[in-house]
Formats: sequence, C-alpha cells, structure tokens
Amino acid sequence: MNCLITIHDYHDVQGQHEKSELTTTAEIHGTPDDYFIVYEEQSDELMGCTTTVHVENSTRVTVSREGAYNTELKMEKNKRNLCCYNTPVGQIMMGVHTSSIRSEYTENKKTVLDFSYSLDFNNELLSKNRIKITAKYEEVN
Repeated sequence: MNCLITIHDYHDVQGQHEKSELTTTAEIHGTPDDYFIVYEEQSDELMGCTTTVHVENSTRVTVSREGAYNTELKMEKNKRNLCCYNTPVGQIMMGVHTSSIRSEYTENKKTVLDFSYSLDFNNELLSKNRIKITAKYEEVN
C-alpha cells in the first residue's frame, strides 16, 4: 500500500550530533515477520535512487539502495557485519554493528521501525546512527 512515511535520521560523528527528517511516499507490504518499505530518495545527492528496507523477524534489517549509489547494509541485532558501501570516490568495506532493532507492523494500520547501529572502517569508529521510520496509512496517490 502507498502511504506517507517519516524518516528520522540521527548521527553522532566524532561528538558532533546531526539529525534530519524526511517525509515522503512509500510502498509498504508484507507480514509482521517479513515486510518491505520502498521509497525514492529526495536529497540532491541521492536523487534517482530507490531505497528498500527489508525487515525480517524484527531481528534483521537490510537497507538496499539502487541508482547512482548501489549499497546494501545488513544489520542483525547484536552482530557485526561487513558491508560494501559505494561512495563518490569508490567502494569501501565497512563494519556495521547493530545494537537494537524495534519493529511494529500491522498491515494498513501501523508501522514503526527503529534501529541503532555503528559504522566502522579498519576497526575505527566512524559514526553512531539511529533511524526511525513511521508510516501514516492514509491513501496516497
């Protein structure tokens, strides 16, 4: 179903706290144990990219981006995964350690996904991050 989502994005990079908010249309489908959130990126840097967030059993989140930047971050609660991340200067392998995942999904009624993770490169902390996505299920064309 098409709906409006709001994405709250929090970053802590070397003690500098940054946050942003984006409201956009998305398609959400699946079951409480296995669902997808698909939306088009709105920022100038990522314009033309489609992002898919896949949630499995409230314990695994995969964020895939296709377009100008093709990336895939795999997150599993209390685990560290290596992920290939495309940047304007080339590909890098980063560590992704996920500290929490909270997921609520009721088809056509309520979706809240909240997860926290850190990124590292060569075992050096790059950032601590938290993303919270909420959906409003009002018919959107």
